[in-house]
Amino acid sequence: MRETQVLVIGGSLIGLTSSLLLSSLGVEHILVDRRPNTSDHPRARLYDRRTLELLRRFGIHGDVEATGIGDLWTRQNRWIESLAGNHIAAVPTESFQMAPADYSPSIPVMGAQDMIEATLWKAAREQPNADVRFYTSAEDLTQDADGCSATLIDRESGEGEPIRAQYVVAADGVHSATRDQIGCPLDENSFDFHLQDILFHADLSRWTGDRVGGLIFIMTSYGMGVYQPMDGATRWRVQLPGWDPERGNLTLEEAHAYIVEAVGVDASELEVDIESIRPWNFIAGLTEHFSNGRVFLVGDAAHAFIPTGGMGSNTGFSGTHNLCWKLAYVLQGHAPASLLDTYEQEHRPIAQRRVRLSIENSGLAGAIGQAHLTGGDMAQAEFNCHQYGSYEGMIMAYEYQSALCQVDQEPPPLVENEHRDFIPVVRGGRRAPHAWLDPHRTISTLDWFGTDYVVMLCQGDHDGWQAAVDDYRNRNFPIRIEHMRHATNTPYADSEAVLVRPDGVVAAHTRPSDPRTPAELLEQYLPLN
Repeated sequence: MRETQVLVIGGSLIGLTSSLLLSSLGVEHILVDRRPNTSDHPRARLYDRRTLELLRRFGIHGDVEATGIGDLWTRQNRWIESLAGNHIAAVPTESFQMAPADYSPSIPVMGAQDMIEATLWKAAREQPNADVRFYTSAEDLTQDADGCSATLIDRESGEGEPIRAQYVVAADGVHSATRDQIGCPLDENSFDFHLQDILFHADLSRWTGDRVGGLIFIMTSYGMGVYQPMDGATRWRVQLPGWDPERGNLTLEEAHAYIVEAVGVDASELEVDIESIRPWNFIAGLTEHFSNGRVFLVGDAAHAFIPTGGMGSNTGFSGTHNLCWKLAYVLQGHAPASLLDTYEQEHRPIAQRRVRLSIENSGLAGAIGQAHLTGGDMAQAEFNCHQYGSYEGMIMAYEYQSALCQVDQEPPPLVENEHRDFIPVVRGGRRAPHAWLDPHRTISTLDWFGTDYVVMLCQGDHDGWQAAVDDYRNRNFPIRIEHMRHATNTPYADSEAVLVRPDGVVAAHTRPSDPRTPAELLEQYLPLN
């Protein structure tokens, strides 16, 4: 029987990222996916700034950025009667914009899942700790006190291979079979709203002109559809709303007629090449639990989203980022198995908030179209919808709460809108702020994080820290010191010591008057066996 440390079920965005994380942490694993290949139809489009910070760790952020549609397209969402028709509204989308910000080394990317998935797949299969197998299913999954058993079925040959893994990470999507097997049902809000998702090629520049947008909402006879530029040129995706599933799938002729209607011209003026058509039904909710025993759910297997605001895949990225280092520390004997309980404790409140907002955003987008049709208050509808694509506070300022993180007594910085606005700050449970470490702006403090706990020592006196860290290093606990000697204009205070987890989250930090010794602080916040 083949033995491995972790079995990853599902090889889409979150499964492949889980594989890359496990590889970087030195965890041997097998990844299986039922499909012969990665996605051939783009679904998720937005990869937020925090996700790109994670992908920076694997050295693939440049390849991902190259798939994006560019800064010009991502500055706003638009509402129009048709591509050739009247303009209705435009709403800024700061969190979509592919532009730098002083608080991050990364930019968000509005791209296409099929291209990004292929980049992740290529990187994952090149790692020495990974056995990546597509067109392979995991059957007969069981678990006991010591591990999990399954049979891996080669779907081409039909041959099976029994395997034994210490843990399972299930990233097998919104219709997860693993979720059903371990008895963690999705507590979903089911929406009787069906779409037909059409991917096609056409030169629409004659009609878009300067009315570009990351999302272009269009009023059609079916309802409010959405045009989405996939490459900022000739590759497009359009969603036909209000589709009756009893009619079966959309035909090529019907799809062509819908595209022509949404452009608003005569069919003779438009040359269209339809690449693929996919049905889509809105589902939103969270599973009852994110794990059962040794099996953990991540991504859409754990939480499902309405695709309004691009929160689904990004929540999946942050979730597996939270989980994988904890799996590695338990497997490598650095931490007790109880560390794994903090995955759901920390991640569930974040996912709950984002699922709720994805549902709310859907209504806000529709309210602009409704106001246009009924003569309602357009200015108010536009103002309300600003949160659809402007939510840096939600992306960058979420705060984990568990025994792994210090609880700060002082309130966080006051902002006008907690959802939209972000001010970097050193706080327990939050992402450690970015600062450039070189004058050429190529090395970030975020590049320190990934495998070890890191003690960041800011300028000033730090008596006792080296001895305390060396004591844990001598016990083979992965921790080290980094010095912030040259960074300027940062949220880090002079003489501050900041303990940062492998996922870049602040575990604890000190001030000059802090009564705790370094040894006491480490003893309290390190997940020690």
